[in-house]
Amino acid sequence: MTAQVAAYGRLGVDPIKRTSRAGQEWATASIAVDLGDGDQEATQWFDVVAFGRIAETLCKHSKGDLVSVCGRLKLNRWQDQAGNEREQLRVIADTVMSARTVRQGGARRPNPRNGGDA
Repeated sequence: MTAQVAAYGRLGVDPIKRTSRAGQEWATASIAVDLGDGDQEATQWFDVVAFGRIAETLCKHSKGDLVSVCGRLKLNRWQDQAGNEREQLRVIADTVMSARTVRQGGARRPNPRNGGDA
């Protein structure tokens, strides 16, 4: 059984694209989701990992862009060098959809980490 999640928010960083030793492309980013109820603001951050074509779609976006990410939750656990138990909850993206915003001047800024235009 897997836990599914859908998150709608702003990218906190420009996505970073990588290639595995086996040649598979993947990308990472974080998304800030507003959980406020009107009286009190609360933001929840999610780390997002995407593979293949979904990674390409994620990398078309830049920090601050509104996106919708759907996928499964994955909890990674490990022990750091100091012997402390660590955990990281990630969303393994099945879909990434845009809710694009226009920046000042009407143009999207380039994403230098992904070769220019986003």
